[in-house]
Amino acid sequence: MKPFLKLSMLTFLVTQTGIAQKFNDALISKGSEINFAKTQKRGIKKNNIVYYVENDLQTISAYKRKKLKWQTNVISVCGKPKNGNPEIRYIGYNTDKLLIVMGKHHFAEIDVDSGLTRLVG
Repeated sequence: MKPFLKLSMLTFLVTQTGIAQKFNDALISKGSEINFAKTQKRGIKKNNIVYYVENDLQTISAYKRKKLKWQTNVISVCGKPKNGNPEIRYIGYNTDKLLIVMGKHHFAEIDVDSGLTRLVG
């Protein structure tokens, strides 16, 4: 099976599990990035969609009008980072994708429409 297909299937399966939580509006940033070392914020709201890092610090969910649009576990899809904890440290919004830093220097991108997640370095 091709790696792209595996990622797509895993994202689909994670999306369909429904492990999402309700989020606190006070934890949503109006900015385009969150560095978890500097803030307690957990989500970014852009174009009426909230991109929220769940309590496990591994899963990102997209909510449109408080309904789950998609969900992906970045660590499961991309693998555990070689250095640092297996958790999201930074999330940034960039037009059509979310930029993710996990561990110390492990990078991923998530398509904002589909939730398709891929390791970029």
